[in-house]
Amino acid sequence: MISWEDDPSIPRAKMSCGHAITPGSLTTYGESLLSEGKYVFKCPYVSPSGKRCRKEWHYSEVRRIAVLTEDEKKQFETQISDNYLLKGMGIQECPKCRSYCERSNKDKRVVCPFCSASDGVEYHFCWHCLRKWVGGGAEQCGNDDCSGEDPRLKILRDCEKKTIVKVVGCPSIRACLKCGMLIEHEEACKHMTCTTCSQKFCFICLK
Repeated sequence: MISWEDDPSIPRAKMSCGHAITPGSLTTYGESLLSEGKYVFKCPYVSPSGKRCRKEWHYSEVRRIAVLTEDEKKQFETQISDNYLLKGMGIQECPKCRSYCERSNKDKRVVCPFCSASDGVEYHFCWHCLRKWVGGGAEQCGNDDCSGEDPRLKILRDCEKKTIVKVVGCPSIRACLKCGMLIEHEEACKHMTCTTCSQKFCFICLK
């Protein structure tokens, strides 16, 4: 069970990973992750032995179980998009000092110049999981649950398939062709307009 609520009578919903959380706690947790510059939701459950769950929760699941208001949905989706765009432009927030760091190449291992100057020793963090780099090499950060790839790629690769206007096997989630915002297909129409950048495209052929 995951909860920041002391009242055991508050209803809890079971997430896809099997752990339960209250809608209020889920909303608070989501807001916390987004404020840290992240855009992927992972279960924060820690067992009595110290083992972390860290299973990924899709945004549609978070949105449904947290019972977000329309304003909260807009806020969440805007922040998810903003966080992803910063990363896409080669900018990430340092997990230690919260300063924005830029990388000029595709290295996963990033040095924060602000922490390095302040502490007198280079501070390295992982571009993908946004945690301190604890490994010795340049490819694996040393954090057990870091996949080493953009989490969005896994979402696009593993999303459910559906039938859209009689076309079978269409992915239920697409990335906007312009800004990269993830868009989930909910209505029957194949024509999409990105709520972030207003790009129009076909959900089936991406043109």
